[in-house]
Amino acid sequence: MVQLGFVETCIPSAESPAHCSIFMSANWHICRRLLLVIVSGNGIQPGIWSRSLVLEAPDVPNQYRSGSMLPYLHTALSKGYGVVVMNPSTNTVSVGSQKIPVPHSSTPELHVRYVWETYGVRASCSQVYIAAYGRGGSLTKRLVCTQPLLRLKLAAIAFIESSHRVEGDDTQEVRGLLGTRAINWQRSKQSPGTQLQDCTQLGCLSLSAGEPTSPAEQKSSNTAWTIAASMNTVFAFFDSARGSMPDEPADDELMDEMRRLSQYAYAGAAAISSASHQLEHLEDAEFREEVEVLSFGNHVGRPTNSARSSRRSMVISTSMSVNDFDLLSVVGKGAYGKVFLAKKKHGKNAGRVYAMKVLRKQDVFKKKQVEHTKSEQRILKHVEHPFVVRLRYAFQNHQKLYLVMDYYSGGSLFVHLRKEKRFPEHRACFYAAELVLSLAHLHSMHIMYRDLKLENILMDSEGHVAITDFGLSKEDDEGSTFVGTPEYLAPELLCSQRTATSYGNTVDWWSYGVLVYEMIQGHTPFWDKNRREMFQNILSKEPLYPPVHFSPTATDFLQRLLVKNPQQRLGCGSDGALEIMGHAWFKGVDWDALLNRRVDPPFKPMTKSSHGSRARTSSAALNANLQYVPNVFKQQEVADSPVVGVLDSSTGSGSMAMHFDDFSYMGSDIVGSRRTSIFRDSDIKMELGE
Repeated sequence: MVQLGFVETCIPSAESPAHCSIFMSANWHICRRLLLVIVSGNGIQPGIWSRSLVLEAPDVPNQYRSGSMLPYLHTALSKGYGVVVMNPSTNTVSVGSQKIPVPHSSTPELHVRYVWETYGVRASCSQVYIAAYGRGGSLTKRLVCTQPLLRLKLAAIAFIESSHRVEGDDTQEVRGLLGTRAINWQRSKQSPGTQLQDCTQLGCLSLSAGEPTSPAEQKSSNTAWTIAASMNTVFAFFDSARGSMPDEPADDELMDEMRRLSQYAYAGAAAISSASHQLEHLEDAEFREEVEVLSFGNHVGRPTNSARSSRRSMVISTSMSVNDFDLLSVVGKGAYGKVFLAKKKHGKNAGRVYAMKVLRKQDVFKKKQVEHTKSEQRILKHVEHPFVVRLRYAFQNHQKLYLVMDYYSGGSLFVHLRKEKRFPEHRACFYAAELVLSLAHLHSMHIMYRDLKLENILMDSEGHVAITDFGLSKEDDEGSTFVGTPEYLAPELLCSQRTATSYGNTVDWWSYGVLVYEMIQGHTPFWDKNRREMFQNILSKEPLYPPVHFSPTATDFLQRLLVKNPQQRLGCGSDGALEIMGHAWFKGVDWDALLNRRVDPPFKPMTKSSHGSRARTSSAALNANLQYVPNVFKQQEVADSPVVGVLDSSTGSGSMAMHFDDFSYMGSDIVGSRRTSIFRDSDIKMELGE
């Protein structure tokens, strides 16, 4: 393993008289895809699948290949994965005549948890993959059950002859992850890729790895054969899940190899070439009675249990248009078009209401917002989180772009705060907790949000919140420009020493602190009607924390967030969002329950229709959906008006007219809301009088 570039790390340390070793690839902390290898059994050491396989009789071919992890590790490294090889079977060491427990590794369960919490959460990866063999499958399932961050990043699990079982107390989320993101391979007389029907206790798809044909290979144990035979399909399965990673399309050749080997079409985050300019139709399995999968041709079978398909499955369509929806009301208006409340007419989810943002291409081109307009669809297509607004459909014609997203009938936090003046601290804490989970997830995918404000936080009918408006969630290629709402700008963006590297996660955590302050106090901490004075306040003044509104714990929390030096700001250390989640202000928060929406919100909007349900089309139901929409929008004509003029050569005629593979939903536009601005260095110098 050392020859492959792996680094040995001791738990708890090499100086401890009782320690064990794990091995990590040199890129484990900076990789985009991290592979965890979890194997447990008597006498197993890192790099070995099974001690008995290595010790097989010499007449069994490939004995070293069967028992060694090296082929798997070499393949993972060649594909760009970072790798962590755990060592859960080393729990005690002999010191003299005594056996001493290894700290943090006295049991297999403790070892796996410690490695994840010490190294896994620190990795900058956006996706986590797990290869688990034998009893390692049970350890993997337990880890998934207990680690919310792992569940957020989990892309795929490959079980090999796994011993895990689905238990009665497993949450629906865990069952869903096993059912949609895990496959178990085991030796069987059935042909390779055949779905095995007698493994329902695993809670995941179980496929046959086939059976050896040569007499020598037939002497090999079940595990020896399965490990060797399944390697190619395991990595093809992993690579199919890569489709959910932003700007990194899955490899079609790997999908072809997987079909050839397994004769099974995995419907995970499906491999679709990013060069395709066809209409993209996204629909989450949460909204389906059965999950649609990509058709790979007549020779490929469909899984018999549709629930095992990924929630991120995508199908190609060229027929969807605005005519597939009834436009019920205008609910917002932006610089490039309108937002409609729309009801789907036909097919699955007929009768469901959505928010449809319609963007005029000519305006997008004229205002040079193509990249900003495209970025949000790319992000939303890949982000899957309970507190992030989700894209359901995206289509276009020659003049317009259409984004169809979940409709949040509870309005924005901006609307509610302006109505109530300020939130009680416990209510602000609830929203802040849900938001820190969503921001942490975005940061784990290397997405800087950049425009956090109350206007961009929407509430569903149950009172949960979600982030919307990702049109600016991408760092500008030019270091001389940046975006944001003036009241929320971080000091590092205003100072004369600002560089392109100033624009990182630190900016989001500053804006997060401003937003929390605003919820409790009723206004932002540095507000001044004179923008120059406001920028000076951000750079030099400290906020006031009236005890009548801020508890000592809340004050400490915000003082740690609103630190001028980003290196000292809460959330900006090596532990990232965990620093924020661990603050005393969030004491008592059950993060797992919160992530699964099992915590009752402190406020429930008075709406009769339920977010995520099939809303009725009666007048009463429509009024309920529009309760938090300003009257100025509801009174506007409900029509997708034609575009006056055509796209000329300067704005994108011909191929440019259908150039948008990706495009953006620009958020909730309401009366009195604060506009996001694009700043250049010259703008800031002028505002500050430099």
